[in-house]
Amino acid sequence: MSSILIIDDEDNYLELCRRFMPEHEFLPPARNYREAAAALRQQRAAIDLVLLDVHFNIAEDELLPYDKEALFARGDRRRVIERLRRTQGLQILDRLRQDYPDLPLIVMTSRDDLPLEVDAERLHAEDYTYLLADEYLDARSLKLQIEGILARRQESAPAEAEPFFWGATPAMLSLRRRLGILARGRLPIIIQGATGTGKSLVVREYIHPHSGRSGPFVAVDLSTIPSDLMAAHLFGVIKGAYTGATATREGVLARADGGTLFLDEIGNLSLELQKSLLLVLQEGSFRPVGSVKERSVDIKLVVATNEDLASLVRGGRFREDLYMRLNPATAVTLPGLAERSDDFAELLTFFIRRVASEAYNRDLVLQYAEQRGLRLPSGGGLLPVSVGSSVPSRSEPGRIHFLFHPSSLKLLRAFEWPGNFRQFEMTLSNLVTFTLVELVERASQIEPEDPGKASRPDVVPIPPKTVSDLLRPMARAQRGEVASASDDLPGRKVTIRLGAEESLNAVSCAVERQYLEALYSQAGGDLGQMGLWLLGSADTGRKIQLRMNQLGIKLRKLKRKQGD
Repeated sequence: MSSILIIDDEDNYLELCRRFMPEHEFLPPARNYREAAAALRQQRAAIDLVLLDVHFNIAEDELLPYDKEALFARGDRRRVIERLRRTQGLQILDRLRQDYPDLPLIVMTSRDDLPLEVDAERLHAEDYTYLLADEYLDARSLKLQIEGILARRQESAPAEAEPFFWGATPAMLSLRRRLGILARGRLPIIIQGATGTGKSLVVREYIHPHSGRSGPFVAVDLSTIPSDLMAAHLFGVIKGAYTGATATREGVLARADGGTLFLDEIGNLSLELQKSLLLVLQEGSFRPVGSVKERSVDIKLVVATNEDLASLVRGGRFREDLYMRLNPATAVTLPGLAERSDDFAELLTFFIRRVASEAYNRDLVLQYAEQRGLRLPSGGGLLPVSVGSSVPSRSEPGRIHFLFHPSSLKLLRAFEWPGNFRQFEMTLSNLVTFTLVELVERASQIEPEDPGKASRPDVVPIPPKTVSDLLRPMARAQRGEVASASDDLPGRKVTIRLGAEESLNAVSCAVERQYLEALYSQAGGDLGQMGLWLLGSADTGRKIQLRMNQLGIKLRKLKRKQGD
């Protein structure tokens, strides 16, 4: 039985739901934002779903926003209140999302003059519905949405079981469910997303296995095939069809028969071959290059691109008829790393575990563990790995804990990652390698002769400077800067305003003062971060503070500016 909270000023929806869905527990309704917030504070862990009405005919002092003076100043008071009542549910949702970003929620209304689509999507409602004043139809519609959301949240997506990390946010669970449904259909799928977001991984490891097709998975990156060979690569070629065609060769369409064909970077397909692909989708057949006979084929087609196909259509670089045949209404966009900030800690753990299991790093982990007398897994298996920013309590014997300084986590989280998960994984792999090589090769120098004197050999601190050193060249590349071998500065730019001073020392101090104040702002007031940028270590924050005090910089004043 699931617990569902209804936020509504009337009992109509409550009675409807209790009558038609007795298998769920519907809590006493909240009549306004205050009651909703109180109910969630007291019972959030027990509430599985929220149903939220849009129109609230409640007293003026209960309407959000509570301070309405600015609204009254811009319009007639009566009309302002009426508008707030008509859209109060969206005001409540806006507030709830601040405290409960992952709260499963359905927005509902029986009014046909309230367009919900834009606001529901903007405020991340999991679903919305227009009720029809017909008890049976309304109950069936609501039940379908409720059961769908509850089922998606109960589906497990273990990080260890799938190579693509889905996480646990409603958006990613919804994306996973959507792809699972599209995989079973016969229509093509368009996967969009920036470079490195895992498009090919999702198609190979999730869509194809869920398609129910017994045939093979065949992938082609169209950006790597010369244009004059692309037709033969896709459709196959008959011996003698052209100079150089010395043998009959099967194309990827034939090889993928009965299975899934994944065409990556579909925008690289010429207009002529786009027409040929369109005929495959329409007729279910194709003709190899040089052949007069058609061959039937049954494929599940998935295409991917990091370009906007609609823009290519408008620019005349992609056929509109093929675009429509590719099923654009169900196109799925994979989010980049920057868009998954809610999952960052889990993503970091997922990828650290993955890179630690790579052949080279796995050997390093085992060498490290053996040198420190840690329990090794039986049968040559993997050592369990955990990640965090603090030293954990002793738990599982033989576990390796990779320890990141908070400033390092800030650097990793704040980095833009234009290469997304591919770049992220590569960087973490380097971090593990650089860290473990030093510890393994210098074990005799840094560890006590008696292993029993090592208090926490299971903890592997990731040096903050290593993090900074690995990110710095990539940050320069993003800015288009060229770094020399001797250039070891963070490359952060600030604007300095010079004025006449009594001495050169005074000028120097004025420049340094402005520079440190600007860096303080960029670091968000984190002195450890400034120490990492300037001296290569987050432990030098105290030195930075002393120097700022010497220059007469008032840290309290700067902190107040940060809060403004």
